[in-house]
Amino acid sequence: MGSEIVNFIFLSEVLNLPVEDHRSHARIGKLVDLTATTSQVFPKITGVIVKMKNAREPVFIPWKNVTSMAMNQSIVVEYTPAAPRETNGNVESEILLKKTFLDKQIISTSGNKVVRVNDLHLLIDNTSKENSNLWLVHIDIGIKGLLRRLGWGWIVNAMFKWLMARDIKEKFVSWKFVQPTATTNVYGSLHLKIDSSKLSEIHPADIADILEDLGIDERISLIESLDVRLAAETLQEVPMKIRIQISETLDVRRCAGIIGEMHIDEAVDLLDELSPEQRNALLAELPPEKVQELKDLSKLAVYSVGSKMNTDFVAAHPAQSVGEVLQILRTESKKTELIYYIYVLDGDDRLKGIVTLRHLLSSDPSMSIAELMSENIVSVRIDTNIKRVAQLFFKYNFVAIPVVNDENRLQGIITSRDALESVFPEMKEESES
Repeated sequence: MGSEIVNFIFLSEVLNLPVEDHRSHARIGKLVDLTATTSQVFPKITGVIVKMKNAREPVFIPWKNVTSMAMNQSIVVEYTPAAPRETNGNVESEILLKKTFLDKQIISTSGNKVVRVNDLHLLIDNTSKENSNLWLVHIDIGIKGLLRRLGWGWIVNAMFKWLMARDIKEKFVSWKFVQPTATTNVYGSLHLKIDSSKLSEIHPADIADILEDLGIDERISLIESLDVRLAAETLQEVPMKIRIQISETLDVRRCAGIIGEMHIDEAVDLLDELSPEQRNALLAELPPEKVQELKDLSKLAVYSVGSKMNTDFVAAHPAQSVGEVLQILRTESKKTELIYYIYVLDGDDRLKGIVTLRHLLSSDPSMSIAELMSENIVSVRIDTNIKRVAQLFFKYNFVAIPVVNDENRLQGIITSRDALESVFPEMKEESES
């Protein structure tokens, strides 16, 4: 690479530059995109995509064949038309920068929001004696990036500086905090499965907010990239109309897997909103015992607590120790919606007592649950009217109430949120609007 190159450049500054052959110095085309591998911490440029003169399809030229790049002038390359397409050994990790990012939406994991890409900030590493390396380091989401691409940057900035006595600020997001919503490979046609590793540390409710800001294609791409459990936790946080849209678009097997990981009451609510054909297709992909559980719950009267209860809860036996139950909590916490209450059952699953997490944490690990549990239990029958349950929540200020059958066997729990949303549906509609 020539000495004319600077330490940082923007993608917009190299797009459409003339491309010249290093032997003849004749112009052979123009640069229309850059390719990069995402297999490293920062994407490394692997080549240039050139629209050749009198050719229908652009060609790939490896980055090592770029001999010089004079800013705002031209790019000089070694090009042999008959040479086969070279790759870095993993085409699946190579993406087109312009086609993947410019004017597209991405997720900023530092702010848990969707932002629009106006330009890309590239770092040039001149430490190599043979050839400089080029890395994608920042995503430009500021107005200055858009003005730069439109060719108005210096004019608008000069006016702004004259009025405000300062330059327009750059607004970058480091690649470390960028999650694409879809990527386009080096052939320009295939949308690759995105790597969701940067999303794994975001709360499902925040991912749900991000999903609402995306289009349907990006939503599907994002949901498909998440592991099944995180996808389930995220899906049950979005408004029902978006859940339905995703469920109707997603691959049936993938969708069934996600529904199988959702809280049972949330899964029933979603299945009840789908068409009979869609519902049957999803149930056909689920284990028989899960299907029976879903069907049993959906048969319950719509105005009874049984239609809204959740069958995921933490149970213990009187003879177990505090330490044993805490170990159970560590295992169950990932799949159970509520772990604040531990329900104490006898050998026939009859409800005998209740213990709170606070009491467990403040007690001797060797103490038995029988010594710690409270036998003063407020519970409701499975056919209790949901309005009556809401009144109990107002009266006692509980987080959840156990649901039992006529033999006092524990069937599930009803949370205050589910009860109040059933009685006051406008609360749910406002939260989803």
